[in-house]
Amino acid sequence: MSPTTADPLNLLRQYTIQSKKVELLDQNGNPTPDLQSAATIRFGEEASFARDTPTSFLRSNSDSDQYTLSALLHFLDHRDQTFYEYMKMTNTLGLQTISFGDRAQVLGYLTGKTPEITPAVVEKQDGGDAKRAKTRAAPDVSTANDIARDIMRRERVLITSSSVLSSGKSFARVPDLAKALFPAKPGAVAKGAMSGKPTAAGTPASGQAARRPAHHRKRRNPIIVVPAATTSMLTMYNIKSLLQDHQFVDCRADMDKAGPKPHEVFVEHTMSYSGQTVKFRAVDSVQDFTEADWEALVCVFTQGAAWQFKNWIWKSPEEVFQNCLGFYPKYQDERPKDTVTSWAVSLLNIERSKRHMDRATVVGLWNSLEQFVARNKPDLLG
Repeated sequence: MSPTTADPLNLLRQYTIQSKKVELLDQNGNPTPDLQSAATIRFGEEASFARDTPTSFLRSNSDSDQYTLSALLHFLDHRDQTFYEYMKMTNTLGLQTISFGDRAQVLGYLTGKTPEITPAVVEKQDGGDAKRAKTRAAPDVSTANDIARDIMRRERVLITSSSVLSSGKSFARVPDLAKALFPAKPGAVAKGAMSGKPTAAGTPASGQAARRPAHHRKRRNPIIVVPAATTSMLTMYNIKSLLQDHQFVDCRADMDKAGPKPHEVFVEHTMSYSGQTVKFRAVDSVQDFTEADWEALVCVFTQGAAWQFKNWIWKSPEEVFQNCLGFYPKYQDERPKDTVTSWAVSLLNIERSKRHMDRATVVGLWNSLEQFVARNKPDLLG
């Protein structure tokens, strides 16, 4: 099978399922254990490809950005790393990164757990023969937005408010119908007459009341809970600088200069898949939570102490993180507490001194939080 007829994505999937190893060759054709120095990836006697050959696996939300063979192979070799560790290594090696949202789809397909992935586009050669279908990760929230925009582009406007108003129809009977359906209360008419202001029958005298909708539901802010202990890495003093400004500020050394602790902090974030700006509310106490507040709770930062969840509606930390997204912040070189190993939380590794690495850490955090909210509590974004 020659490289022109072989599909590198299918070969990589077959080799992964069968636990067969691919060979890495340098520019001279000699075996090398290092993907960074490899020039060719060889699948036994079946086919060989240049290291960065584009595969038919498309990145989500793109019709042209294809994952390379080297990116998929590197991801498979480091699938057990956290996203932050994997991304840092990928950037160091200068390789393409598998996005956070595509990780599960890529891994499921290449290991055979997912039988197939939705075909997106079928290209044709000049002769009209069908070329292989490009493969894309399963649709996510942003894909639905793309489909909606495509439908709107295809729509043909038949009637508009202007065309209706200029149709020649008479609306002279509308006031009479309104009077018949909504008879005015005597008190309201008298009050309007005394004030000297013209009041339509059945219409409230106050213009403000007339403009007020009958049912108005204010959108709730998604809630983030941080530890109340001042010894925690993330508190009410520095949560906004991390999540909104993408910079970790250690406030523990200068607590005397921090001033009074705020009761709540609002963090604005622009959702990557929709461009919508959402205001998140951060608190460190659930004492005054209402039922609506519990429903709006989406994320919890923990320092590994079970007492943080005393008087919560969920009976144990394990149950808390079945209903909320959990993060355990720590320095990169620290070991996590033994208590969090049984909790469904993600490690938030923060560098001690390399502040330029904070942005990558926070981007990974927001990717996880966006997916959790869109999947589990989409009404908070409506």
